[in-house]
Amino acid sequence: MKKANVFMIVQWLIFMPLILPLGIITGAFEGVKKIFYQAADDIFDKEVARVD
Repeated sequence: MKKANVFMIVQWLIFMPLILPLGIITGAFEGVKKIFYQAADDIFDKEVARVD
């Protein structure tokens, strides 16, 4: 069995608690932003269709 790289394990232990929440927050923010843009497109498309 290969010996574990201790330095790599230490890096994961230090940076994972920082990177994981940032990734989750960024993904959630992008999802909400996409939903609002899609809703705005749907609303404005329907209003334009009624005017024509």
